[in-house]
Amino acid sequence: MDFFKERRFSIDPGKGKKMDGCPYSIYEDGRDVKEYIIPPKGYIFKGFRFDPDASNQIYDGMLIAEYEKEPFNDMLKSNLWKVLLAVGIVAVVAVVVFLALSVFKDPKPKPTNDPKTEVVTTDTVAQNDTISAVQPKEKEVEEEKQPVVKPEETAQPEEPQPAADDPSAQFKKDFWNLVHQRTIQMDPYDLLYKENKATASGEEYDYLRFEVLKDTPHFKEWSTKLRKVPASELESINTVNDLKNKLREIE
Repeated sequence: MDFFKERRFSIDPGKGKKMDGCPYSIYEDGRDVKEYIIPPKGYIFKGFRFDPDASNQIYDGMLIAEYEKEPFNDMLKSNLWKVLLAVGIVAVVAVVVFLALSVFKDPKPKPTNDPKTEVVTTDTVAQNDTISAVQPKEKEVEEEKQPVVKPEETAQPEEPQPAADDPSAQFKKDFWNLVHQRTIQMDPYDLLYKENKATASGEEYDYLRFEVLKDTPHFKEWSTKLRKVPASELESINTVNDLKNKLREIE
């Protein structure tokens, strides 16, 4: 009686990369490990090319990943959020600079258009001169009574305090965008993790690293449940605890 012997093929990512923990394949077409392949920028994964000459005592051959150029429209759509984010940041910086310049800019003197200011007649000038000549001491007394405003007592404009930056804020935003859009491909989550693993932290980061990207079978189970959650309910979920509770309800 012939016993079935499991075949094993090693994985070569070619021009791209493979995720940490990528196992060997038991299929000649590599369909059980394609989620571990990360294409180079501007390319999409096409499939594996079987190389029987690369066999050794451990493996029955090698599967070499092959890629093709990503269509321009697809590439534009995948990078659209980055362009919009850059435009949004530039707009916010411009608004902040404009407001700062407006606060510290010297106010322009307002023109005096008081209709009461008319040409003074000769009689009025003479009358004012007479009053000034009769009561010079009273004016001096009034001037002495007026409080002197010291320079140091003049109120200074309060400088705006810089807001504390959260290095994980953008990571959390991108993570929830993927969840709310019900993204079920593994590559976007893996790329988000690798781009932020040096700076990000918190519940979302730990949940992505240790549960969502635990392994391929676990991710398939998680993404299947995520896809079953109605979009209207998913958009209202913004914490890891609420997301876990919702996925537990899915059978």
